[in-house]
Amino acid sequence: MSSNYNLPQTPTTFLRTITIIHLALAAGQVLFGIVVLSLNKRIIINVRDTRDPLVYAVPALAIICFVLSGFLYKKVLSGGIRPDSTLKGKLMMYQTALIIRLALLEGPSLFGIVAFFLTGSLFFLLISLVLIGYFIYIRPTKDNIEETLELTYAEKETFNRRDEYLQ
Repeated sequence: MSSNYNLPQTPTTFLRTITIIHLALAAGQVLFGIVVLSLNKRIIINVRDTRDPLVYAVPALAIICFVLSGFLYKKVLSGGIRPDSTLKGKLMMYQTALIIRLALLEGPSLFGIVAFFLTGSLFFLLISLVLIGYFIYIRPTKDNIEETLELTYAEKETFNRRDEYLQ
């Protein structure tokens, strides 16, 4: 992160970067799910097989990572952004928090897809679909970033100047 911190960056390039990161992570999950769905020959709906540890592991991991992603996202933003932080510093901290959040959601989603591949149980794929749906729902937007970071009027003005380098 520190090496990218000093590169010249505009609000446009920042938004493009986090949008590409988000899109790539979401597309990876969706494409992996489609490939696994097309490869799987036996598809069942069975959550009553209590001998299968995946019946407990996949939902538990999904819930834990869902909660942890929100907690760490807020913790990184609240702990890393000081009142005297520059706009560029706030945006870099937002990017860090977002990547942590997305990674914690992507992991259990991929685990659920793998569990579906191994067992053929749609239950695991459904859990992954819910996580992917939430993943898409939290897509970073300009308005969301401004609201989350509680930007001042002056910072919003700077953020709205699309091609001006951030300080």
